[in-house]
Amino acid sequence: MTIRLKLLSAVAASVAVFVGAAAGPAVALSEPLYSYLYYSDATLTEQVGSWQGVCYNGWAGVTQYPDGQVTQYEVRVRIGTCTDNGTIYE
Repeated sequence: MTIRLKLLSAVAASVAVFVGAAAGPAVALSEPLYSYLYYSDATLTEQVGSWQGVCYNGWAGVTQYPDGQVTQYEVRVRIGTCTDNGTIYE
């Protein structure tokens, strides 16, 4: 009976150590945040649309709908960094 109890204790301690190690310290998420500018052609002289970057609890994304027209001629502009609490740092 004592061998079984010692074995059970050892297994429980190993599991506790493994779970604690797997959880690890909390690391803040941060992702680069971009906005997009769209142009009518490859000369990039006439802007026809844009899509604003936003933070969603640490994840970078864009607004639901773009303003104007989305074309293949885009310029990506980094506007900051999203953190895990939704804050944008420039």
